[in-house]
Amino acid sequence: MSEPGEDAEMDALWAGVLGAWDDDESHAALLDFAFRAQALPAVAARYRTLVDDPGKGQRARQKLEALATTATNMLLSTRTPRSRGIPLSITLSAGATCALLLAWLAWALWRAH
Repeated sequence: MSEPGEDAEMDALWAGVLGAWDDDESHAALLDFAFRAQALPAVAARYRTLVDDPGKGQRARQKLEALATTATNMLLSTRTPRSRGIPLSITLSAGATCALLLAWLAWALWRAH
């Protein structure tokens, strides 16, 4: 959730981006803010409004791709590692132990007859 101060800061950064559209630093400042404030969807929505603009569309699409990459990286960084399961050596040891016990039981039952 965004706080009131964050909305004002995003508005100011967006105004800076629109005022200096070809300046990479203004775009970088906005993307950095969006990352820190977890406001990537709000910033993406602003860029999305300019995708069809003849003068700004190409850069807007590039920034949307950068936002998507950043969001994906954020999700991947919080992912829980996949469980590897039981190691093969433990499985083989348990199987060998069971086989030995069954053989001993069979021998004990055969000897009793």
